[in-house]
Amino acid sequence: MREFKRSALLAQSAARLFALISDIERYPEFVPGCTLARIDSRTEREIVATLGVRRGALRTQFTTRNELEPDRRVTMNLVRGPFRTLWGEWLLTPIADAGCRVDLSMRFAFSNSLSAVIFEPLFAQTVGELMDAFVARARGTRA
Repeated sequence: MREFKRSALLAQSAARLFALISDIERYPEFVPGCTLARIDSRTEREIVATLGVRRGALRTQFTTRNELEPDRRVTMNLVRGPFRTLWGEWLLTPIADAGCRVDLSMRFAFSNSLSAVIFEPLFAQTVGELMDAFVARARGTRA
């Protein structure tokens, strides 16, 4: 299983960053390798979404249930896809007069061991670039 943790400090409000993170339909505009972002269902506290990822030989789709705590946290859990495990969390911590600290944690493992050998490094690269893409988007620049 691979695990990633990244943090960033941004001169943005938690509300602005939460809106950016939960605007899943726009991910193909700025997330590296994201080719599809479809909302399957949405409520005030939950978004079920299907994402497509294309990176080298990796071409896959997966669906996650994203639990929303407005302006505070988004927790992602696998519904279906080629993973044995896929979990993620965006945590937003306001910093007085300075903006917000954003923490991203992700864990994943492919269900097929052969797929894991081939695709985990490619998916890891995509996950590794995720925070940079969101920071650039929040600042209004390209990653």
